[in-house]
Amino acid sequence: MLAYEDIKKIRVEYSISQTKLSEFSGFSKAQISAWELGKKTPEDSEIDILNGVLKDVVLRISQGKLDIKKKKVQHSGTEKKLPATIKSAKEYRLLSENMNYSNDYAMELSRLYKDAMMPKNDNAIKGIALFSGCGGMTLGFEAAGIDLVGHVEIAKSANRIYAENFPKSKLLGEDICAISDEDLQAWKKEFGNIDIIVGGPPCQGFSLAGKRNPEDERNKLYKQYVRIVSAIRPKVFVMENVALMTSMRDENGELFIDKIEKSFCKQGYSLVKRIVNAYEYGVPQSRERVILIGVRKDINKSFEFESPLYSIKESSHQMELWGQKKNALTFRDATADLQSLENGEKSCTDPLHWAITHPEHVIEWLKVVPEGHSAHENENPELRPPSGFNTTYKRNVWDEPCSTISTNFSMISGCRNVHPTDTRSLTIREAARIQSFPDEFVFCGNWGDIRKAIGNAVPPILARSIAEEIIRQILYEEE
Repeated sequence: MLAYEDIKKIRVEYSISQTKLSEFSGFSKAQISAWELGKKTPEDSEIDILNGVLKDVVLRISQGKLDIKKKKVQHSGTEKKLPATIKSAKEYRLLSENMNYSNDYAMELSRLYKDAMMPKNDNAIKGIALFSGCGGMTLGFEAAGIDLVGHVEIAKSANRIYAENFPKSKLLGEDICAISDEDLQAWKKEFGNIDIIVGGPPCQGFSLAGKRNPEDERNKLYKQYVRIVSAIRPKVFVMENVALMTSMRDENGELFIDKIEKSFCKQGYSLVKRIVNAYEYGVPQSRERVILIGVRKDINKSFEFESPLYSIKESSHQMELWGQKKNALTFRDATADLQSLENGEKSCTDPLHWAITHPEHVIEWLKVVPEGHSAHENENPELRPPSGFNTTYKRNVWDEPCSTISTNFSMISGCRNVHPTDTRSLTIREAARIQSFPDEFVFCGNWGDIRKAIGNAVPPILARSIAEEIIRQILYEEE
């Protein structure tokens, strides 16, 4: 794997400017500059992408197939110029004032947003969000009627987005490890009884996108979650993570999921868990996650996951077991009303709907690729990428749920990141829709931070479904 310290050395050796590397990789010039200056360190998945991009560019330069000094074709200039960052909610709303989306799914997301923004009364169920990210889980739980009064999140960029959308929520801390026992007691005095704690500790240590290193310190952040739950004593908590966490073992060979369950049981909680797929709950995306729900034993209630409401394809056995389900929502359901964009084009009205300018040779590879297929499958060897897998440079399918939205959804060389028919990677608006963020939800900051926030988020529609069941089964009290 390429070490991030070598990025500049290779770039300079082959006279690849930061601007060109930005165009080829999809990372912003500011990100690349920060890495080279040592101000920031790219994640493993980002290094993998840079490694693949640089290998490909260097190979094509050496073969004489790529002239990096050649100017790219410019567009007509009629598109509305969009900023490199979105600084505030006010700026976002001014930019997006002409948006007028009207498909059924977008309207449902708008209703979710309005429900979440409804003022909560003093008797509302109160909760706290740990590892809150930009607020995907919070949006879903707020839409169900739960008042998340405080949150903890270490990423400053995610906190900016969270603050724009949930200004009444108090930032209780950034580094969860730095929260003291005195802080926890202060929370109890300030908020009174907290009914629910929600959150998803970082998943990179468990994900296939990472190294799956048992000694990765991020794998142990669940201990901080346990510590806070044991001090606050909510009636219920919700923990979300990648499905692969269920198979990850520590350095002693013990399953992490078993360690987590034992830790909470010692604190007086009973746990239920299920691997769910987001499309089963009305999200137009195939996204497997494990959901753990803990209920305090002394309240004498238990939680059961309801049967999924949506299915990709019904079998007679499924119908007998679960009953008739709705068809899963698809890429088309989520994005068909959005303007069609080709390489480098921008929407005139939506500040989040614009296409990255990809290298011309990559566009040539993908022009002939049909839905659901990869450029690695092209009959002509000259139109196949020199490296990678058949899940990369691959198109999504209009009438199926989108593939998992990761933080690298804008990388055309990533896993299933290509639009079904337009020859480009996914736009920020498409990814936000597919993650079930309403168009009204405010994203601010630089584009890289926004992409990371979206890719790391819990889909709000999934969160709302879980919250509604918890309220019905655990937190609802008859008057």
